[in-house]
Amino acid sequence: MSFTLASFGFGLSNREIATLVYLGLLLITVLLWKNGRPLAFNVIRAFFMPKLVLLWLLMSLYVAACVWLLTRLNLWEWPNLKSTLLWWLTVGFSSVFEARRLKDKPHALRKLVRDAFTLSAVLLFIAELVSFPLWVELLMLPALVFLTLLIAVGEHQTDNLGVSRVLSLLRGLQILAGFTILGFSYWLVAASVTEFWTLNTLREFGLPLLLWLMFIPFIFLLAVYMSYEEAFIHLQMRPKQAPITRYARWRALLAFGWNIDGVKRLTRDIRERDIADKQGVKEAIREIKRLFKIGKNPPAVMRDEGWSPYAAQLFLEEYGLVTDDYHRTQWGWFADTPSVKLNDKVLADRISYHLTGNEHAVTQLRLALDSSNRNDVKEAQRAFDERALTLLAKTFDAKRATAIYISAQTSEPEVLVIDGIRVSLDRSDWGDARLGGYVRKLTIQHPTHQEGN
Repeated sequence: MSFTLASFGFGLSNREIATLVYLGLLLITVLLWKNGRPLAFNVIRAFFMPKLVLLWLLMSLYVAACVWLLTRLNLWEWPNLKSTLLWWLTVGFSSVFEARRLKDKPHALRKLVRDAFTLSAVLLFIAELVSFPLWVELLMLPALVFLTLLIAVGEHQTDNLGVSRVLSLLRGLQILAGFTILGFSYWLVAASVTEFWTLNTLREFGLPLLLWLMFIPFIFLLAVYMSYEEAFIHLQMRPKQAPITRYARWRALLAFGWNIDGVKRLTRDIRERDIADKQGVKEAIREIKRLFKIGKNPPAVMRDEGWSPYAAQLFLEEYGLVTDDYHRTQWGWFADTPSVKLNDKVLADRISYHLTGNEHAVTQLRLALDSSNRNDVKEAQRAFDERALTLLAKTFDAKRATAIYISAQTSEPEVLVIDGIRVSLDRSDWGDARLGGYVRKLTIQHPTHQEGN
């Protein structure tokens, strides 16, 4: 039996040929460009760093094991080799970035699984079944890439009204091109259904999906490893915590396993509470486990005690202002959210949200706007007003929120007292009227609040 490239699925479509042509031209240009060669070699050297080489090797062995298993289940054959290698070179290597995203947002794992079953995967597969004549592909590919780059650049220039109109036109062209390609593909597939829909075609469709689902555990374990590595490397650089870093790592592994959130909480508590002994690590782990358990069934908090930390964390959820876990620090119990940008500008105004109190209840909430005079001051104030009203509605009630906010503005900078709860607005300016800015704060303080809680 003779073997050809087609026997391993390496029959190239016109679209793939066009892609290889342009990749080849790009490579030749970089190598011939005097200033480009050092950059290219630096990228290659970075790609083959010892730690990355080990990662690529482990990833490749894992993919090979997945293919072996699919072969045993009669779900993979040699004609699927090309699509497998393409998946390995694209999705496989880019999964490192998915691992980083998963490390920062552990709950994104469900989204990874969900994305594999989206309608777009079916549409993309059918669009790739057929291609235009080679000369059309050679013209279309750079045009689409150029159009995408123009849109990407334009999205960072939205301050100009003219740019917004051009962006709308470019997006329209992009949508039209997409529908044209899809329409052409569907028409050809429908005209020759028996030719396209073979057993191997079904394998080609299902293979990326199966490989992706089988690859998700590898991404998750990689995210866990990266979380441990990143979390504890910061402790190793602190002279006081360096001696207990190895002990803390093993205790975290035994206590939390692949619970990334638990590991992050432990290393944060060690830093913030300046823990420097093994007993302190044990106590921190016990407290984190206890808080995890409480978080699954939060206790009710009476109004005369303050606000429930688990409810207060979500008071401004609709604006993307969700705090981290409510935890102990050297100065009391605390939770906050990193400042959120109001728009996509480089020097955009930012809003942050902070909670402080005691172990059982939040006794002070603070909303802060960090604004620059170079931005739209009215827009920033409107955003602050919306969030301030929502926060007052959560801490008092919706009926009184507007009246309380107006009264607080009227009495500013004096403190307004409602039902024993202190409400204050204040503003501190910095710089000058043109290049400076200001910080605007709304503070809601329960009667039981004590500084240093």
